[in-house]
Amino acid sequence: MTREETKELLMMIRAIYPNFNVKPSEMTPTINAWHLMLEEYPADVVKGALKIYVKTNDTGFAPSVSQLIGSLYKPLENEQLSEGEAWQLVKNAIQGANYHAEENYQELPEIIRQAIGGPAMLRQWGMTDSDEVNTVIMSNFQRTYRDLLSKQKFSTKVPTAISDVVKQARIGVSDE
Repeated sequence: MTREETKELLMMIRAIYPNFNVKPSEMTPTINAWHLMLEEYPADVVKGALKIYVKTNDTGFAPSVSQLIGSLYKPLENEQLSEGEAWQLVKNAIQGANYHAEENYQELPEIIRQAIGGPAMLRQWGMTDSDEVNTVIMSNFQRTYRDLLSKQKFSTKVPTAISDVVKQARIGVSDE
């Protein structure tokens, strides 16, 4: 998103939300700050996020930058499975895992596979008492799945440039 597109976005927000009143003396710093936060996103995507915000938020207040960025990811959040839905897929995969653990594991979505840990775990759960599977293992899986979703949500919001710097720092630390 260019600086000019950011300026247009702020004008749209001002048109939609009369309470979004930036003083002329604050306009340049406001444009610069919003541009810094939104520059990596295409303008049409950010405008789509504004539409989502306007249609789903009934407070009557203009969005902050973070609320607008959050609206970018709302459609993705709706595509994710709930903990219960994810567990149901795992339960289905556990059935027959004694003989087909690898195949059942590979058929699961990536994030569910991460939460399980591997086909051997699926096989082990298949040999475990069903009461334990439906209580302890279910609870542990759902907690792990919830944590992974949270990390995934956070990492998608981290700007690419910052993510790259962090990865390089990790590589540098592991080389020492």
